[in-house]
Amino acid sequence: MTPGQLRAKQLYESGHFEEAAQLCRAILSADERNAEANHLLGLILYRQGQNRTALGYLQRAVASGAATPRMYGNLGAVLNSLGDLGAAIDAYRQAITRDPANPWPLNNLGVLYRNAGQLDAAIEAFRRALAVKPDLAEAQVNLRLLYSSIVPQWHFAMMHDRARNDAYEAAIRRAVPGKRVLEIGTGAGLLAMMAAQSGATQVDSCEAVSVIAQRAAGIVARNGLAQRVRIIPKRSTDLQPGRDIAQRAEVLITETFSSNLLDEGILPSLEHAHRNLLTANAVTIPAAASAMGFLIGGSALGEMLFVDRIKSFDFTPFNEFAPPRLVIPLDSVAHEPLSADIELLRFDLSQREFPMGGRELAIPVTHGGICFGVALWIKLDLDSSTQYSNRPTAGGSNSHWPNIVYRFPTPLTVAAGETLRIVARHDRAEISIDLIGRQK
Repeated sequence: MTPGQLRAKQLYESGHFEEAAQLCRAILSADERNAEANHLLGLILYRQGQNRTALGYLQRAVASGAATPRMYGNLGAVLNSLGDLGAAIDAYRQAITRDPANPWPLNNLGVLYRNAGQLDAAIEAFRRALAVKPDLAEAQVNLRLLYSSIVPQWHFAMMHDRARNDAYEAAIRRAVPGKRVLEIGTGAGLLAMMAAQSGATQVDSCEAVSVIAQRAAGIVARNGLAQRVRIIPKRSTDLQPGRDIAQRAEVLITETFSSNLLDEGILPSLEHAHRNLLTANAVTIPAAASAMGFLIGGSALGEMLFVDRIKSFDFTPFNEFAPPRLVIPLDSVAHEPLSADIELLRFDLSQREFPMGGRELAIPVTHGGICFGVALWIKLDLDSSTQYSNRPTAGGSNSHWPNIVYRFPTPLTVAAGETLRIVARHDRAEISIDLIGRQK
């Protein structure tokens, strides 16, 4: 580094940006390709918010033939600030290639991959940063946050759902001995290991998120079942017999259901599986799935759905902004069922196709009160002998699946003996429930 470059660097580090910039420009007037002067002037402009101008100087710095890893890293930061995510990723890769022992470009690259939705690449970058510097707090936090976005907290409650586990295990024990099994949605591998333990000849289990698939494979091996359970890091719709699985499966197991039953893509996955992955007479676990409901009231719940008068002020126009449905564990909220339970929609999972559809329903009111909408929960018929549901009960435990309240446009005062007419529809991904009218 020349004396002029060293002086410019000292001025920059002491916060004298204008003096440092003047000295850089003087150096560049004599040598416009000077890497250090271009780099430092680019950094100064970046610090001053002149990102577009800074980019030009940093690009000249890395094109000079004397580029350092730091120059590429700072170029990546500027490109990211300008929204050019792909070019920023390339710049950080260059920095890492030139200095693989520096954890910071690896951490920053992980952030860019995360922002680009390339989660596997982000995890690898954060892990590499921590391999270089295990106590790098930023990489530790970034990796934990990324893991929590991939495996949300409800997943742990789901794994401890004893009623769910017992229901699946009972159906699995009856169905799988001596059979080839396909599971869609491995998660941590619990249902796949249940199938192997229950006598399945082979269990193939697919998981779309590769980092979860890797961890599940490790758990299967840890429990001594690696010879009988194979974890495939793919979506089920990408599987092919003879390539990904040896033969079509005789039993399908899945738990890819959501609180509204459908929005984890269960129906398209089943259609593909029946066409391509299962034998003609394959058993599905569950055999059927239903959206169940009842008319619902209760003042505590009403305050979550509507606003009326507060401190003598009328806020009813604000109700137009309320969402049409509320996802909530109703066990923890005081509420009043105003009708008997009713099956809203039912899906026979052995069917080969699931077209969009709906039905009108007449729901008799059994208890008078103010009705705010329809509560929905799910019921799974694991087989002809075993069922599971998350029907809300006061003081109960809904586990990982909360309920949904489909809100009416306005609260309705209802009396026992009258009937509300609703329509329940699905578009293969979502369920909607709308009020049609009432009859005395």
